[in-house]
Amino acid sequence: MHALPKLRLVHTRRSVPQPSDRQEPDDGQAVRILIVEDEAIPAMLLEEMVEDLGFMVCGKAVSGPGAVMAAEDYRPDLILMDIRLAQGTDGIEAAIEIRERWGIPSLFMSAFSDKGTMARAEAARPVGFVGKPYDETRLRIALDAALKTLGEGHG
Repeated sequence: MHALPKLRLVHTRRSVPQPSDRQEPDDGQAVRILIVEDEAIPAMLLEEMVEDLGFMVCGKAVSGPGAVMAAEDYRPDLILMDIRLAQGTDGIEAAIEIRERWGIPSLFMSAFSDKGTMARAEAARPVGFVGKPYDETRLRIALDAALKTLGEGHG
């Protein structure tokens, strides 16, 4: 019996944002983003992409109820919300509750773009959608558009 070679996961960053690269709203503070994603590896990659783009990840959640609690605790400027979440919860319902309670908008992420899902998602008044799998370029375009929609345009 042959032993399998041991593999080592090496985590590298393509670029590390400098303080001058941070995306900032009008008040000079870095834009704070809450990530709601129930799959560990996509959540980790998304966090890295968001930070590489110069935004600040203020928290993460994996379920609808967790997203509501994190939104209350962290009061982010924007939420990157997966539509289908763990524990049978729904990102759309969480986004609606968060928007109603604190006025925090969501940018939806989903591999599901059927008409029924998109129609339900509109009830949350999202500032945009990013299809999965996402990459840094598409994420940057979606975040820029979302922030312009919110009146936080930046260069």
